[in-house]
Amino acid sequence: MNIYLIGMPGAGKTTIGKRLAQILNYTFIDLDHRIEKNALMFIDEIFEKYGEETFRIQEKQALSEIEGDNLVISTGGGIVKDRTNKALMNGIKVYIDTDISIIEDRIGKDFQPRPVLKKKSLHTLYDERMLNYVFFADLIVSNDGDLEVTTQKLRALLKEKFNL
Repeated sequence: MNIYLIGMPGAGKTTIGKRLAQILNYTFIDLDHRIEKNALMFIDEIFEKYGEETFRIQEKQALSEIEGDNLVISTGGGIVKDRTNKALMNGIKVYIDTDISIIEDRIGKDFQPRPVLKKKSLHTLYDERMLNYVFFADLIVSNDGDLEVTTQKLRALLKEKFNL
């Protein structure tokens, strides 16, 4: 069974995903990295040259091309903007719910600003997406503390609810 991690930019999806994949002995996939590899350019370049709409098309394509089982997939924060993406996620969808002040602190330390935050505030993104995260989610796990604690909490929930 595959596990898809969804949530805001800076929520910890990639870090938690890598660690969870190690614990479960699953393969980790970062969907944004897959998009970059397919496009032969970085996400911010796609946004700059072609715009968000083109990026979302490439994101949907990359999501639809995921094959295999026992995968942990870290998705981009905006994957939930297109509700039809939910049907492409064959597995458990986990919303990594992180307090916005923690996200602000994390992304403030990023070397490169997130492309989508060049036009909208983090609070606006959260307001636009939060209900979609809940709509997509089979599980919701809070990530307001230590990432290792969150990963262990998620591991326990997956075992309890899905026998993983």
